Amino acid sequence: MTSRILTLFTRTPLHVGAGASVGAIDQPVVRERHTGLPIIPGSSLKGVLADLWHADTNEVTNADGKAKTVRDLKKDITWLFGSDDDKAASAGALSFGEARLLAFPIRSARGSFAWLTSPLLLARSARDRVPGVRELAADLAKKLTDDLALFANHKDAPLNLPPANGAAYDKIVLEDYVLKHAGLLPSDLADALSKLAPDAAHFSGNLGDRLVIVSDGMMSFFARTACEIAQHVRINDATGTAAEGGLFNQENVPADTLFYAKLSATKSRVTGGESQGKSAEEALKEFEKIVDGKRSFQFGGDASTGLGWCSVSLSTIQA
Repeated sequence: MTSRILTLFTRTPLHVGAGASVGAIDQPVVRERHTGLPIIPGSSLKGVLADLWHADTNEVTNADGKAKTVRDLKKDITWLFGSDDDKAASAGALSFGEARLLAFPIRSARGSFAWLTSPLLLARSARDRVPGVRELAADLAKKLTDDLALFANHKDAPLNLPPANGAAYDKIVLEDYVLKHAGLLPSDLADALSKLAPDAAHFSGNLGDRLVIVSDGMMSFFARTACEIAQHVRINDATGTAAEGGLFNQENVPADTLFYAKLSATKSRVTGGESQGKSAEEALKEFEKIVDGKRSFQFGGDASTGLGWCSVSLSTIQA
């Protein structure tokens, strides 16, 4: 099996819904059960990316007269993404893991916003061999209690509160929480993240000056509480006022969030035809050829209102 890292950087807020909720948020985003971190399911990634091969599908009419779209068994979409024909079933050569959180934007009292990550997020991405990302050193991880963080603390850093009476630049305020300086960031982390997310270059100033590593507990807390909440209402056309029961709240992952997913490939699973026996490397090359020419994709719901637009890039997995 051969793998690549698929990076997604949200250009606009993103809503991949988890269905209805009985809480204050009527339509929450999909999250990990144990950490509360937002994710993008692999099925959402696969469905959107398979649509790039829409020309490899045909319109057919059922016995009841209803039309439906089916994948052409002789075309690339079938051996890459799988067959939807019950009589010639086969799995696709490409496998999409869920997209996991790597960096999350959050409000800062000074400098507008910070970009957060944590030891858990770094350890996961290092385990998944995301290029350039290493697990946080144990001595630094131990320093990260919930009131401490790793960040740039020089006098020109955009997030630091102005010192009083010549004191050190040792505090930042994220949302309503004051975090004290516990040490400096790993020297190569900001560079690695900027290479994974080329769009991050639009951040004003140096990315390393906005990057903050917080404890896993604070990361989970911020990811649960600092997503955008958009209020929607359905209007009654007859009265021009809000329809009864038409008010609902929707949760969105904010723009400038960085996710990554593992994309794996095997040799072709179809039997017969020109695609039989094609290798995993051929599958990835075919995928890269199409995706590299189209850097922006829409994932999740509310496409008609501009949600879910993401920059997508592929990276060679770390040795």
